[in-house]
Amino acid sequence: MSQLEDKEKSIQYFLEQCIQKRLSFYAYSLPGDQEIKIGTQTSPSKFSNLLDLKGKDGFLFAPFDVEGEQDAYFIDPEFEFSSNSTQFVDFSGLPNQLDEDSDVYESSMEDYFEQINQMLADLKNKKLDKVILSRIHVLNGKGRKNAASIFLRLNETYPNAFVSMVDIPGEGLWIGASPERFLNSDGKTIETVALAGTQKLGERAVQSVEWEKKEIEEQAYVSEYIEELFSTYQIEDYQKQGPFTAQAGNVVHLKTTYKANTALSFDQVSSFAQSLHPTPAVCGLPKKKGMELIRKVEKHRREFYAGFLGPIHADGSLALFVNLRSMKVLQESMALFVGGGITAESDPEKEWMETCFKAQTLLKVIK
Repeated sequence: MSQLEDKEKSIQYFLEQCIQKRLSFYAYSLPGDQEIKIGTQTSPSKFSNLLDLKGKDGFLFAPFDVEGEQDAYFIDPEFEFSSNSTQFVDFSGLPNQLDEDSDVYESSMEDYFEQINQMLADLKNKKLDKVILSRIHVLNGKGRKNAASIFLRLNETYPNAFVSMVDIPGEGLWIGASPERFLNSDGKTIETVALAGTQKLGERAVQSVEWEKKEIEEQAYVSEYIEELFSTYQIEDYQKQGPFTAQAGNVVHLKTTYKANTALSFDQVSSFAQSLHPTPAVCGLPKKKGMELIRKVEKHRREFYAGFLGPIHADGSLALFVNLRSMKVLQESMALFVGGGITAESDPEKEWMETCFKAQTLLKVIK
């Protein structure tokens, strides 16, 4: 066995120990950097606003509906490691802990069509421009015992995604490979993206992909929202690239990137993030009406799906991502959350197929 394989085996064993002992922990790799960073804590704290985390180092895990019943968590690590570490803390002496599974509602195709038709009625009556409908696909036979190996395979398979695994005892174990940056700040610049529209890539070259009017409009809603937010915060000096076709695993999206050359204080960045979330890419437009319709129509709680997560540092820098292509890992099953943007032009069967394509990002690695 090579030294690299030895190292990978030690990381997997360490992560498996964290899962079995029910420790609060995070593990992640940033896009373009396969180094895995890990942090553990006995008990994470809750937070209600990014300002609560000013001057702190750690990892935040926020839900989709920040005004709902789901809490947001911050892991302030007592122990930190990386895949470059040569030694890990031995947790084997701690007792194994089991956590009771929570119920998840798996949408059938009939359920999905019923829900999308409810949304289309409001869209065609021009009550809103766009809304996101999500569903849950449950895969049985794989569960917590497989989580560490699946996370490591995702890290290897999707080097340009934000690959993460987060366990909050009482809230669940989550794994994801997100293609979407939420907000990046280094004190001198801020970056975000407008990502919407999805197609299966298949055997095509990325540059040969063509987009329909519905997909172009859907992505434009997100771009307009971000640019209006820049205007509200008097951010005028920014570079915009796109929209262009971007590959994320087996699918492609329409993407526009934004980089603002502005030195916002942490207080301003926190306020901007609060205004940005949830974007039209995961909620709808207008945002308030989109959220109201999602709460009314969806039969499951999104929990941390379509929320945001990532590392934050004491100097105010942060790298946050939208929690997409993600799943909640149960004892003997995995609940995959997938969704898509619905407009008045949406075809229910095509939207269903889009969620199936997105699910394959995780399913092909799990299976």
